[in-house]
Amino acid sequence: MAKTSIPRNTKELDSLRHDICRKAGITKSVLTPQDFSFLESDIKQMLPNAQIEQKTLKRLFGYDRTDPTSTIRRYTVDILARYVGENDWETYLEHLSKEANNSGDFTGNEINAEQLKIGETIRIAWNPDRQSTLKYLGNMRFEIVETMNSKWQKGDTFQCQHFILGNRLLVDNLCDANGNLKSKMYVVGENGGLTGLEKIQ
Repeated sequence: MAKTSIPRNTKELDSLRHDICRKAGITKSVLTPQDFSFLESDIKQMLPNAQIEQKTLKRLFGYDRTDPTSTIRRYTVDILARYVGENDWETYLEHLSKEANNSGDFTGNEINAEQLKIGETIRIAWNPDRQSTLKYLGNMRFEIVETMNSKWQKGDTFQCQHFILGNRLLVDNLCDANGNLKSKMYVVGENGGLTGLEKIQ
């Protein structure tokens, strides 16, 4: 029996968000309300019978500070899978599985926050010549302890479930060191995805 809803923090939905942006030609680090308006109209132009609204897209991308453990309706992911070129969510998953078997990237080069202990650190890199060291704080939250050539700063924190080599990194609720919200959703590695990913402690 097919699931009626999908947890928003799965790596499969991370990949779907990545593919949606690529399909729509969106390469910004931070999506704006105008981007979601464009996405809604582009999806409805391609799929005239699709029932999807901006608020649903914002929730999928975490723009509205959605709880990362919330779920997305199966109907919604079916529509979005069709938007990126597959028949439905199941065929999209099959596509991911085939990619994993061919390249190994999807399953072999990733870090899941659930596998980390509080205080452990990871290092990520992305183009052009940017890297950051992140400390795990628990509950899918990370603190930036070192960073080079990047827009975010030491002391910033964010929420993220999966880091996948070669994929863009979409993080939720980027805050400064004082806890002030800087961006509801932030994209890292828009040009080529993460080029480096390792657990260092």
